[in-house]
Amino acid sequence: MTIKVVIAGGGIGGLTLAHGLRRAGVPVEVFERDRTKDERLQGYRIHIAPKGCRALHECLPEHLYRRFADTSGKPNTSLGFYDQDLRRLLVIGDENPVGDDYVDGYKSVNRMALRKVLLSELDGVVSFGKRFTGYEDLPDGRVRARFADGTHTDADLLVGADGAGSRVRDQRLPHAPRIDTGAFTVSGKVALTDETRALLPHQMFAGSGMVFGPGGKSMFLAAHEFRGERTGVPADLLWDETADYIMWNMVTTWDKVGERETVTALEPAALRDLAMDAVAGWHDGLLELMRRSDLGTVMVYPFTAATLVTPWKPSTVTLLGDAVHCMPPTAGAGANTAILDAGALCRRIVEVARGDRELVAAVGAYEEEMRGYAFPTVRQAVRNLRSGVSDSLFARAMTRTVFRAIDRVGPLRRRMSDAMAK
Repeated sequence: MTIKVVIAGGGIGGLTLAHGLRRAGVPVEVFERDRTKDERLQGYRIHIAPKGCRALHECLPEHLYRRFADTSGKPNTSLGFYDQDLRRLLVIGDENPVGDDYVDGYKSVNRMALRKVLLSELDGVVSFGKRFTGYEDLPDGRVRARFADGTHTDADLLVGADGAGSRVRDQRLPHAPRIDTGAFTVSGKVALTDETRALLPHQMFAGSGMVFGPGGKSMFLAAHEFRGERTGVPADLLWDETADYIMWNMVTTWDKVGERETVTALEPAALRDLAMDAVAGWHDGLLELMRRSDLGTVMVYPFTAATLVTPWKPSTVTLLGDAVHCMPPTAGAGANTAILDAGALCRRIVEVARGDRELVAAVGAYEEEMRGYAFPTVRQAVRNLRSGVSDSLFARAMTRTVFRAIDRVGPLRRRMSDAMAK
């Protein structure tokens, strides 16, 4: 059976799905609101877990997956928890990894590098400068996607992969708007040198670290170290995909620092200073790291989360990634979940193309599978965020006590490490 798929949105999930469908011989078009393929070549590194790597390997041609693996950084294999003085509370995972598996391993990839890989060989598939505005169901059972420039295209299946502010979701699931969590992060990048490496515990260069401070503030840190051949451009001169850096994210709530409108209007230097003031009195290494930030990378980012609704009736319009299950980054799973969506939806669409399943039934099977793993992840991310910004002295004391206890009990720590690897 010949079917045509239209994807609104050319982010990680949408492009992964496009590659998977092309690989299976299913006609697909991607419509991206960015004007050019270079418009969004910015951002921090992404942690790809083994399940995400497997889904990428399933969807991408082998040579593009190889390019992804070759341009990734050192794998993130552990997660550490610390107090504001960088005293260890708990570390799970492998702090001294020997190597990483080509597919069933962890990858740390610069968002720019991954986007370049995913845009490769999609000329004629991805159309830029096409802002989706709405869709309509046609009498013949197909769906028509409309764009801001007055054009439209018809397809058998429309996939909304247009991010947290999804216009497809607004029409398909109007009862499921994004929720403002009331929390936000100020983030920045610091060039990774011998001096900046010495500011943090060794474990953070085998994974990432979460610092729990007083007063409803926390900080997430991770390093990205490129492994392949470099372009010859020093990391402190250009944040390209070969740069080595440390990223920091100070997380708190708007009510603890001032008015949202005031904070979001600050220039980068003032944002950095606001974040430093918020964690004043914390470990000197953290403050020095923030002080050294490249101001061109400092930004503020509000955290939102999806409304978790009961199952809906499937149709010829579906959603993936942040469009249906946006979440704060406090579970480290946003990109992985979008990639899982792409793999799961691709398999269902291929079943339809083979004549093994009817289209709407296949969409329903995908959506049921997606809700089963994505919605619990959203809940976990929100719980983690609430814990990180809680100003309850009792709750924080209990968290530290429990973490220290687990850290001392090998079987418990290994069980948590095994859960992280799944």
